[in-house]
Amino acid sequence: MGLLDGFREAVLAKAAAGEPGADKAAEFLTDRAEDVAKALNLFGTSGELAAGHALPASCYNDFYKWTMFPVMRVVERSKGGDVRCTFSVNIRDAGYRKKLYESAVGKADPSLFEALKERMESLTQRPFDRALFERCVSEYKLPGWDADALDAVCGPAGQPRTIGQELQVVAGWSQPAVPSKPGDVLLQVFVAPDVRLGEERVYIEATGPWHRVTWLETTLMQAAYEALFRHRMRLEYSAERGADGKWDDGSWYPRWLADAFCRCVRSVHAAGGTGLRGGLMTGRRTGGLALMLLQSLYAQAHLRDAGGNSLLLGTSSVTSRYMLLDAGVLPERVPKCMGTHAHELQMVISAIFGELDDKAGMPITQVIAHMLYFMCSLPQGDVRDAARKALMPMLPDTLGTRAFMKCASVLKVPAGAHAGEPILSVIGSARQDSGGLEGFRTIMQEFAFGGAMMASEIETPDDLVEAQRLGYKLFGAGGYMGDSEKAWDQQKASISMAGKVLRVHVGGAACKYFPVKTGETSETGKIKEGKFEADGTLCAEGLAKVMERTQMLATANAKVDAATLQSMLDDAVASILGGS
Repeated sequence: MGLLDGFREAVLAKAAAGEPGADKAAEFLTDRAEDVAKALNLFGTSGELAAGHALPASCYNDFYKWTMFPVMRVVERSKGGDVRCTFSVNIRDAGYRKKLYESAVGKADPSLFEALKERMESLTQRPFDRALFERCVSEYKLPGWDADALDAVCGPAGQPRTIGQELQVVAGWSQPAVPSKPGDVLLQVFVAPDVRLGEERVYIEATGPWHRVTWLETTLMQAAYEALFRHRMRLEYSAERGADGKWDDGSWYPRWLADAFCRCVRSVHAAGGTGLRGGLMTGRRTGGLALMLLQSLYAQAHLRDAGGNSLLLGTSSVTSRYMLLDAGVLPERVPKCMGTHAHELQMVISAIFGELDDKAGMPITQVIAHMLYFMCSLPQGDVRDAARKALMPMLPDTLGTRAFMKCASVLKVPAGAHAGEPILSVIGSARQDSGGLEGFRTIMQEFAFGGAMMASEIETPDDLVEAQRLGYKLFGAGGYMGDSEKAWDQQKASISMAGKVLRVHVGGAACKYFPVKTGETSETGKIKEGKFEADGTLCAEGLAKVMERTQMLATANAKVDAATLQSMLDDAVASILGGS
């Protein structure tokens, strides 16, 4: 029995038992039987791609990677072409963080650490799929993606690069390393103390040139997640090892996939009932590509309002789109790609140009990042046609939304078709990515932001209802669309983790400033340590200094007047673009 047959059998059994969502899931398997077969026949019963199908390097990357890339390139060129970043996975789930650590250091069964090692090893064999990149660039008319850019990321035509070239796995103490060969990407797993947690833990990192290592931000997190996810499911479904010593994941994966798909069905219909337009933000912390394809098919067909009009903005998964098209699914049944941009852009730029933040007393580098995206990416610095405003999103919570808005609200577009116009006037939507829905709306109202609000901290159907009540027009949802059991059972908990850039080097030298992320601050403006992302390998004194500076920027009391702040923005943007 293959994945398709096992999945169908499990869905029908759930429908016969009257389980929520299973009736509509079963209907879909009948109505779109051919499309579902085209998707699931790509996989073996374990949920892994079947023989003859290679997992592409693009697989667990969001569309925003493609749209942010032109900004990465101009920043790199302004610094002589040598910007090296380190991305690190933070396993927030204390239970699994401990299990992985004990597995690594010999205090528990080593199989969990070995599973992680296998996932990391597979990344060194995962090739970039240049043809997919070329299709995406062509279909969405993405700027900045010339032949040189494609070569730099994917490797020359016919000579594909892999997503990682070097691997160091140490089941014990070590420290962050750098690739032995310039231009390579190093994957590293090691044990070291984390000053933030006050304990030792397993570090899972990737280091390399920004334009290459960026593709591992979410890919690295997914590799770690999948090791933990499969460990949990083997226990839950009482899986056993076969005669070859390997786990029989085919004994449980079709049943898990049926459970996840039924949750997806319920979530899609609950979302449709709010009338909000939504994006399917999948591709990290997921049970696998098979679910991602099913999510795309179902959301495209059924995320609709009461009148039958589509509410789906698209999918963040570029690979899902082209894999379904290549499998022969009709284009009208496959979601388009969509996305915003990510904290990564602001975090790296804040590390490279941190002296500007110190001078300003507020996070002006975040506004610089947004303006570079406005000028170099899809907006191309021109949203005079109102329909083009949707191409310019705002992600303001890196150091708290209020800090960003205090800075952005007094600044104007530095150049181009909108030169001299308020920055907030060229932004089409503001994405709420942490904190409360009402608190975010209050800040948007306080600063008279007139664009749409997007809710992207969606965990349960009630969050969508609340977003609609508060006047949000858009939402983005990932785990809610099937992976998260918590979406429909508050007694369940997901495996929480994050992946962020933690170190930046320019010209081989470590930046004076560390990239950090706080998310929304407390009502009194204090940063929340639970969401604070910074380098755990710092010493206690070093971390204290980083936190003190971060608090200063999150408070955002300007040290200069508005005219000086504007000159700083104008000069920085001109210098970066001129140096590229």
